[in-house]
Amino acid sequence: MLRIALILASIANVAAGLGLGGLWFKFRNDPGMPIVVLFIALSLLVQGGFTLGHLRGGWKGWGLPSFSLFVTGESAAALVGGVAILQGVIYNLSPINGDYEWGPLMAATLLTTQATLGLIFAARSNELGVRKNA
Repeated sequence: MLRIALILASIANVAAGLGLGGLWFKFRNDPGMPIVVLFIALSLLVQGGFTLGHLRGGWKGWGLPSFSLFVTGESAAALVGGVAILQGVIYNLSPINGDYEWGPLMAATLLTTQATLGLIFAARSNELGVRKNA
């Protein structure tokens, strides 16, 4: 069940990354469209894509320490996403010019949700090397 939830969250991140990247590309000449939108789109796309590749075992043939990279990437995403959620909530408490920013808050929530699911999945796998009865 957890694996299915992680796969669905990863697919959602890839789709959100592609959608957000497409929006940035369409409105890139608009002065209200910052480059950070492209970076968020790439983050969602890379996180979702790498996780899907890890779950399929796609990185083992490349000689990469995929489990270590997976845990490191999900930990970083959880930290960054958590801070971004906090920043989004604080900003939306008193928005400038009444402009609520729900898009970045949703992107941070997607990032953090998938990272949390990934870390739970990693903790439950046998690759972590942690004793179950400790």
